[in-house]
Parts: sequence; structure tokens; C-alpha cells
Amino acid sequence: MSAEGKFEFDSVQDPVSIQDFLLALTEGFAKGRIVMRSEAEEIVLLPGPLLGFSVKAKRKAGENKINIKIVWKDSRKEISAGDKSILIAS
Repeated sequence: MSAEGKFEFDSVQDPVSIQDFLLALTEGFAKGRIVMRSEAEEIVLLPGPLLGFSVKAKRKAGENKINIKIVWKDSRKEISAGDKSILIAS
């Protein structure tokens, strides 16, 4: 895995599956390591001690949207992809 990477996943899920994903994500933040994996892609993220956080909600013409953005600067060394301790899945 390179120091730079991108992971994207789009799907239609039920509310329970979204809740499971968000719970796994919060566990990753608590442990300081988030691994996101699909059939084609994987990325390992190491959240820093301070995170930028923003939430936006919008309702327009019957469509609802929530955007959650969390950003941070890398401050620790990247862990190799071979060490996989957390998997975020639904």
C-alpha cells in the first residue's frame, strides 16, 4: 500500500447496516486504526490526536442528505497492509 490512496464505496443500505458501519468506524477511531476494504480496494488510516469535524444536513425536493467530514494530518508512520486488525463491514 502506498502512502497515498483512495477508497470509494457506494451502495444502497438499510438503516441497521448504516448503524453497523458507523459503530465499526467509531471503534476504529477509539483504537487509532481504521481499515476500509472492499473486493477491489483497501486503505489503512491512522487517525491523529486532533481531528477536523463537520456535519451538514440538507433536505430539498424530497431528497435528504447528511454529509460527515473528518480530516487530520498524518503524524504517525504508516502500518503495512499485511497487519489487518480492524475490518469495517456491514
